[in-house]
Amino acid sequence: MKFAKDEYLIMAIVVFKNISKEYAGRYVLDGIFFEINAGRKMGLIGPNGSGKTTILRILSGLEEPTDGSISIAGDVRIGYVPQYVEIEEDRTVWDYVLKEHARVQEDLRHKEERLARAEADGMDAALSEYQKARDRFDRMGGDHFVQRARALLESLGLSGRTDNKVSQLSGGEKNVLSMTHALLADPNLLILDEPGNHLDYMGLAWLDEFLRQFRGAVLIVSHNRYLLDRVVDGILELDEGKLNIYSGNYSQSRVIRMERLKSQQAQYVAYQKRLDHLEALVRKFGDIAQGHASDNTWGRRLRARRSQLERERAKAVDKPVFEKASINPDFQTDPTRADIAMQIRDYSKAYDKLKLFEHIDWDIAGGTAWALIGPNGCGKTTLLRDIVREGHWEHPVIRIGPSFTIGYCAQEQEVLAGDNTVFEELMSIKDTVKEQVLGILARFLFRDEEVYKKISNLSGGERNRLQLARLMLLKPNFLILDEPTNHLDIPTREAVEEALSEFEGTILVVSHDRYFLDKVVDHVAEVRDRRLKLSSGNFSQFWQSRKEGGIEPQSVTGRITHRARSRVQTKEDKSKPGGGSWRERKAEAAARRKEQRRIEKIERQIAETEQEKQMLEEQVAEAFTRGDNEQGQMLSQDLRQVIAQLEELYQVWLEREE
Repeated sequence: MKFAKDEYLIMAIVVFKNISKEYAGRYVLDGIFFEINAGRKMGLIGPNGSGKTTILRILSGLEEPTDGSISIAGDVRIGYVPQYVEIEEDRTVWDYVLKEHARVQEDLRHKEERLARAEADGMDAALSEYQKARDRFDRMGGDHFVQRARALLESLGLSGRTDNKVSQLSGGEKNVLSMTHALLADPNLLILDEPGNHLDYMGLAWLDEFLRQFRGAVLIVSHNRYLLDRVVDGILELDEGKLNIYSGNYSQSRVIRMERLKSQQAQYVAYQKRLDHLEALVRKFGDIAQGHASDNTWGRRLRARRSQLERERAKAVDKPVFEKASINPDFQTDPTRADIAMQIRDYSKAYDKLKLFEHIDWDIAGGTAWALIGPNGCGKTTLLRDIVREGHWEHPVIRIGPSFTIGYCAQEQEVLAGDNTVFEELMSIKDTVKEQVLGILARFLFRDEEVYKKISNLSGGERNRLQLARLMLLKPNFLILDEPTNHLDIPTREAVEEALSEFEGTILVVSHDRYFLDKVVDHVAEVRDRRLKLSSGNFSQFWQSRKEGGIEPQSVTGRITHRARSRVQTKEDKSKPGGGSWRERKAEAAARRKEQRRIEKIERQIAETEQEKQMLEEQVAEAFTRGDNEQGQMLSQDLRQVIAQLEELYQVWLEREE
């Protein structure tokens, strides 16, 4: 690996130059080039297994490229937070945070002692070694390091855990600890590999705000589209070893990508027409040359046309791929018109002295979609498991409507039998046939030999895909989903969102993916102080009201006193979250989805118009710079029209949002 500091790096602090990386004869990176400028925040996206982590490890010096070189400015300090954090489990949190500082401080002490004992002829060498050690100590923060470490741990929510063993921390807390360790090195380039893994919604909100305020450069691998939209100003998309670079955040990059693909499609069609024309000429000249074998003129013409055809084929534009292969779920079900899907009364849960829930009540109406959110460790998964294992119509605490069948997607994927193959797992479901199972598995990207892989050998993302395939086969009308998009790449998440937004049954989901929740749910239940706070609307609406410190959401009550209860509800019931008749709820939900689609369409139009405005601004500046005032004035008129159109779009968007 080459480390250089040259004129090319005046703006760029890192440059990847023609980097390739080979594993077992396969190139995961194939001649990629990109640069990171000081203060720039870049998102790195791509399918699972495409090589994103490999790029981060090469940049961090943990791997060498097969070909190419990387140039890093001499003053760059890198802080790397890997996806899978490996920390000495027997250390305390405080020992882990201080270990590097303690090592540097101990080295400084040794150099001080050596300097104190040095004779006259060794004084210069001892003084030089001491100064180097002192510089390292000062760069880490010197005597202020401990105070800074305490402040950082407090801001990250770990101040009360400093005496705990690392082994006692949750996955999210270990991620935060790794982040603390990286930040204490005072980096000006922060490299993050899926930093949102294991963080709850409050942790993600903190990460969002922290990265937006961070003054250094950031390269972040994430499938969290909300985070990518809020934080980054450039997108690197890696696929099949190649890298595409886009300006703007994630949503803006999708608009640019689509425009590029449309342009490529037009060029592809034009080239295909030209090639068809040349191929027809070659065939025609071949027929003529064959009929005039004695005339060399037609033979020369034929060879010239063939050469021209080969040259044009070599220059031809590849056919664009608008969408990569993704899963194709369809959670069809037989909807029920029952008003109550689930009713919980006086539910409490504790493990020894740890109380998770105290006397909660909760009604979920048929046809609604609920998000269950709360801090890590608050008991969300425990509650879902109790609903799945114990819930039935006659249960005194957790009652499930008699016309509802539950389909469960587990965070730990315990519903899958590890000894089964993928194919055996679905075939074990009653009344299934081979052709049906293979068809569903293909829709979830399990094809050919993959259907015979052992479940124990599958990745986390593959197991989640298999759980979703299992739900499609079972056709339940009450989906209970615990982090269903964990380990899934962005196209797969979007496919799941689309299928769930069209699902006609009832949904209860635990997720920290804000984009996912906004697309799927229409009610939110927040675990707070061992109780549930219930509200209507998607996650963004809940979060906005929470930030503004609005009125506490109202609780859903209402009693099921008899299986053949009256379908007539009072106006008061209908005003509560999940209330109203089945038809009214479905109509309201459909209206909300329709309005949300309108808003999303306007937002796409705004993004496209912003891109057009930026392009015109550049063209206007270029025209006036080269002295073409006439062209500049014409483009300026176009620019004014686009700005007016943009103002109208923003006004419509504001009215819709209100």
